[in-house]
Amino acid sequence: MRVYVTGAIGFVGGWLQLELVQHGHTVVAAPGPDELEITDRDGLARWLTGPGGPPEAVVHLAGMAFAPDAKDDPAEAFRVNVGGTVALFEALRQVGAKPAVLVSGSSDVYGMPRAEDLPLRESAPLSPLHPYALSKVAQEAVAVEASVRYGFPLVVTRSFNHTGPGQRPVFVVPALARRVIAAQRGEADSIPAGNVDVCRDLTDVRDVVRAYRLLLECAAAGSVSGPCVVNVASGTATSIRSIIDQLCELAGVPARVKVDGSLVRALDPADIRADASLLTEITGWRPEIPLSTTLADVLAEAANAR
Repeated sequence: MRVYVTGAIGFVGGWLQLELVQHGHTVVAAPGPDELEITDRDGLARWLTGPGGPPEAVVHLAGMAFAPDAKDDPAEAFRVNVGGTVALFEALRQVGAKPAVLVSGSSDVYGMPRAEDLPLRESAPLSPLHPYALSKVAQEAVAVEASVRYGFPLVVTRSFNHTGPGQRPVFVVPALARRVIAAQRGEADSIPAGNVDVCRDLTDVRDVVRAYRLLLECAAAGSVSGPCVVNVASGTATSIRSIIDQLCELAGVPARVKVDGSLVRALDPADIRADASLLTEITGWRPEIPLSTTLADVLAEAANAR
């Protein structure tokens, strides 16, 4: 398939391009925001009708992905996450294309889940607690509305935490890896951290993009009925403290954790775990890369960072 990808230059986008090409698909990557603004419907329409040929499938990754950025600038979060999604579907209508579309959403839409709702299924209540989560709920809504109104084959993912090589160090795992490397080099005598006892459902980005590819292939083949919302997650929760312990063991340093108040998030659910059985039912997907491999790869990248 010819797969058009927004947000292709980002962390997930880079891995997704590799995954798609390795499985025989042609990727048409959207330019970065300096060349193509994601809310520019006409610009998107020109991209969709470029020399690559018409899209047979679209993956929409572009947008604000870091919750603290959205907290600092809620208007920008809504402009790109919601406005960009509206612009993409309007551009597809403008050029007369109706490809399968995958929109990458977030598990943050679930908010602070109740213990009785764990593991979270797609039917769990939505309870967004901050601007990023609100923008992702709205993004879901406009994508589903476009699918229902205009007949786009659609999958919206509720993607839980994922990490791997290439992720920005503002995210928790690469940030912790850099602090562990600092301790290994004797530049620090402790590992600063925030809420270390919270548990998160963490998946390797390479498994996540495999799930995206499989979901997109199913949507394009017509085996996904109507707009479909799907959790993408490992189904296993790991504490931040355990991640620090594993990184320290890999680096050969003591796990001396120092809680840093500036890193503590007030609205931080104690436990988030997904039920990803719908994803498995649709695609047969299961996570393949163990957390130990993911952490070793992220730590190696941190060690090589300058």
